[in-house]
Amino acid sequence: MQNIANGCDYRPHTVLIATAQNARAWLARVTPSTLSVLFVLSVSGDATGYAAPARPADSTLRAGSGPVMRVELRVRVARCDGRPVRSRAWVERHLAEAEAIYRPHGIHLAPTIEPFTPDRCELLDAADRHAMAVHVDRPQVTVLVVKRVRDLDLPTYDLMGVHWRYRGKSYAGRRWVFLTARARPPVLAHELGHYFGLRHDRAGGNLMSPGPSDPIWRRPGKKPRAFVPRFAPRQVRRLRRAVRRLTETANQRK
Repeated sequence: MQNIANGCDYRPHTVLIATAQNARAWLARVTPSTLSVLFVLSVSGDATGYAAPARPADSTLRAGSGPVMRVELRVRVARCDGRPVRSRAWVERHLAEAEAIYRPHGIHLAPTIEPFTPDRCELLDAADRHAMAVHVDRPQVTVLVVKRVRDLDLPTYDLMGVHWRYRGKSYAGRRWVFLTARARPPVLAHELGHYFGLRHDRAGGNLMSPGPSDPIWRRPGKKPRAFVPRFAPRQVRRLRRAVRRLTETANQRK
């Protein structure tokens, strides 16, 4: 979860989203003062618009002195009442914002977007969340885009996103990210931070600031600083170590 609902606002990074066919035309318009990231997504696919595979990362790209680490994301968009809970354009916008946050730290998110049909569209308790494990594969980082996830500790609040671990034997070891239809773009980056091992920063002032339903906002005392969509240096070090282990494990399984 993230703190934007508490009244924090910001101007997002400049993000250019282009097809492979017109990427060169976009590049001709880019200047160093305006470019944050060029995130290329394919728009080819079936009639639903959700079957296009992600474009492979360029293995020659570098961030600082090391290679960019590629993280494969399986983004599954729930179909409820015969249609996706969110459009492909909406999903791509959230992916582009997450890419803009992670890429400067040498982490490239390589998504594949596809539909799925869950048994339930509103997840109201822990059992509902666990039931979604059937739609998750262990080798890949999975993001389930769903209609609604209710907060377990604050039932009057609907989450924008949450990192969830399966508790049980049938799908032991599986974990994933829920991204809900009411989410704003920084939420995906925040929840992926949890997936990669980062906790909420009680001091705030960065991407991992506590979300609006966190008990810290209801307790007396000092509150976290305003949410900012970037990582603190100490978080970057831990993040890169975690992603490195994740990519090494994924490569061993192939």
